Amino acid sequence: MNSTQSPAQRALSSFVLLSSLLGASVAIAAPPACPTVAVYRPGVFSSEAHYEWRLSFTPSRKTAYWHISDDFLPTIPQGVIVTSTLGPKGWSRARTASFSGKYADNDAYVSPDGSTFLFSSMRPVDGVARKDFDLWMMRRTVDGWSEPMHLAGAVNSGKEELYPSMDRQGNLYFGSDRDGGFDVWRSRRQRDGSFAAPEKLGSGVNTKDFWEFNPEISPDGKTLLFVGLNRPDGIGWGDIYVSRLRDGEFTPARDLGPCVNTGKDDFHPTVLWRENKLVFVRNPDEPGKKSDFLITELRLPPE
Repeated sequence: MNSTQSPAQRALSSFVLLSSLLGASVAIAAPPACPTVAVYRPGVFSSEAHYEWRLSFTPSRKTAYWHISDDFLPTIPQGVIVTSTLGPKGWSRARTASFSGKYADNDAYVSPDGSTFLFSSMRPVDGVARKDFDLWMMRRTVDGWSEPMHLAGAVNSGKEELYPSMDRQGNLYFGSDRDGGFDVWRSRRQRDGSFAAPEKLGSGVNTKDFWEFNPEISPDGKTLLFVGLNRPDGIGWGDIYVSRLRDGEFTPARDLGPCVNTGKDDFHPTVLWRENKLVFVRNPDEPGKKSDFLITELRLPPE
């Protein structure tokens, strides 16, 4: 500061400097801009011809599975699981998976180690037609996927079981309305490979008056993304939330915020955990437009 300045000039200079520093601190403290949200691989995973739902990859990221339908929540359940593979010339054109196409099949999911394929289906059980979706499983073999197996025991009920997800320990997460409205349930893997009776997750995830579904568990089982429907702490109709496992319980869920969630219906989260990317679906809710996969950087709110 110039020593020849008058007291008034020095005071003015100090005020200008202080204002500048405060302005700089405000700029530094401002939240970062939202990362780009873009349609994910248009023409391959995202198509204007169909609604796209729940995307999953093998661990190599060279094979993808998802399901498509012609309508949004059709009166008669529908869904076909399709697949695409990555080759020297890029991703192949989507084709119907070998095990799908005859019955309503949804919610394709490949386990973190690539050994298990889970999906929901209305296919018959022991020759008896079903009127609700159950969970089915396939094992990886030297010849590809095994024949689909209906999950035995208490996992499936007379209600809907949808959107399976699994951690590295083989613990199974899914959405079900077996207890009234939809909630997120977990069935722990037993030593013999079977699944224990499902348990509904606690109040950190599930609420009494609103629906929670579409669980996406991290491979280590410590981070759970899911969708809450029309919750009062949400932004839109369907919002994606996150809850962390701490001391054996899932913490109160946090909305992912306006960088992901909008006033529309945002749902079906898939996380590419190694790449720290979130893939999800947004219903455009506009005449003539169908949902696509969107991708963005995964930014989780602090605990």
